[in-house]
Amino acid sequence: MRHQQFGDRYIVRLERGECAVERLMAFAESQRIGFANISAAGAVNWARLAYWNAKTRKYEEREFDEQLEVVSFQGNSSLKDGKPFFHVHGVFARQDFTVLAGHIKEIRVNPTLEVWLRTEDVSIRRTHEPESGLDLLDLPRG
Repeated sequence: MRHQQFGDRYIVRLERGECAVERLMAFAESQRIGFANISAAGAVNWARLAYWNAKTRKYEEREFDEQLEVVSFQGNSSLKDGKPFFHVHGVFARQDFTVLAGHIKEIRVNPTLEVWLRTEDVSIRRTHEPESGLDLLDLPRG
């Protein structure tokens, strides 16, 4: 992994074989990022995606062991129990131009993933919301 900082933004280049979510969460922790918007472009050769099933209140996960182009990678990094927590969704193109999409649990980079993190000078935390079973952004009402 390589990175460069531009004011309140970072550009991060992940390299072949790196697990993106794991590496980016470690990076966010090392840089003490309390909140950031995240976007990326690149390619992967493995993905574990999830779909939130509102009836069961659980994620349904599937793995895809194939070369995929990252068409969209959008989300944020907040804090849960003082550690980075990523909420990122992605769309991935197959060789035949069909797409896969879902909540990104983990992806393995091949050959590169170029990631932008735009930080904010506030820390946003997540708290458990019993009704949905999800850890939601803890924001003021208003």
